[in-house]
Amino acid sequence: MELLKKIHAKAKQNEYLTFDDYMEMCLYYPNLGYYNNANISLNPKNADFITGPEISSLYAESILNFYKNCKVFKNVDSVLEFGAGSGEMAYNFLRNTSEQDMPKKYYILEKSTHLIKQQKKKISSLPKKYSDKVVWISNLDKIENVFIIANEVLDAIPSKVFSKRKNKFYEKVIKSKDNALYLSDIDCNSLLKEEIKVIEKRMKRKIPNNYNFEINTNYDNFLSKIFTNIKNFIFLVIDYGYSENEFYHTERNFGTLQYYKNHKKLMDPLVGQGTFDISVSVDFSRVKRISSSHNIELLAYTTQEHFLLNNNILENSEKISNSFEKSNILKSLLFPSDMGENFKIMILCDSMNNDFEINFKDYRHKL
Repeated sequence: MELLKKIHAKAKQNEYLTFDDYMEMCLYYPNLGYYNNANISLNPKNADFITGPEISSLYAESILNFYKNCKVFKNVDSVLEFGAGSGEMAYNFLRNTSEQDMPKKYYILEKSTHLIKQQKKKISSLPKKYSDKVVWISNLDKIENVFIIANEVLDAIPSKVFSKRKNKFYEKVIKSKDNALYLSDIDCNSLLKEEIKVIEKRMKRKIPNNYNFEINTNYDNFLSKIFTNIKNFIFLVIDYGYSENEFYHTERNFGTLQYYKNHKKLMDPLVGQGTFDISVSVDFSRVKRISSSHNIELLAYTTQEHFLLNNNILENSEKISNSFEKSNILKSLLFPSDMGENFKIMILCDSMNNDFEINFKDYRHKL
């Protein structure tokens, strides 16, 4: 209720909240937002959704395998993980690393003070030679020679939401009246209209009427900080999403915005703020364009299935003696109907040795 009061106050103060501002408050408001309160849990037993690192240590082991391959061709002697959740990825990455491949530092940049506590508890259960490698940071100053992991981070970056009706574009906002919140529309400003026109020009088709969609203008700030502050890196972006043409497919007329609680989709985003997850699928074409504007090379764009299969997940799974457990893990991570095809892997780099080869199927042409 306290978060709801703050949302009402903010909406009244500014006449309305744009959806990205509303999403920011719902997810990250100090001590009250979904990811930043004492009750947050990403443990599969009581979480509202499940992530790859929480399904099995095989996930982190595959990323570790890719890290080791990258080290042969590029000096990346540390790791940086954005939004490390429960700490499961870092825990299994370090636990399975040989002395030879041990990173100098494993940096974690986490917005949630409550998740940091959980991460520290998880990491403290590692032997000291591993746990001493982990450093929690609040900014990107003086970070270099680093292998960057952003697993399900971009989908949680607050996004603007739009609709088109009777050949006119509107931005979705939240207003407060008579102690109740309600969704409303305002006219798109000229900059946003121009952005939509550019999207239509690239796709060579108009966005249809009675269509809802998102544009995440906050990617720019997040990615620019990485590209301007970090020297010598490989950046692994893992998330569910699409190329631009798929993202704005004419049949996707309700957009990609989702609200989750107890593994179920919610329909009403205006009640129970701070108790459910909000996410927006990633427009990977936009990520590519931002990267290109900073002269960052796109090494590969593939599915989670292809990435994991080419990074020894089947070989590593042989150590799981319970065949039923092994089958369920592999189905969840690899099958197209589960995470295998819905999740994409994008690999970005400021510069890479020409001898470095990508062996898995590459879909860069779709972007």
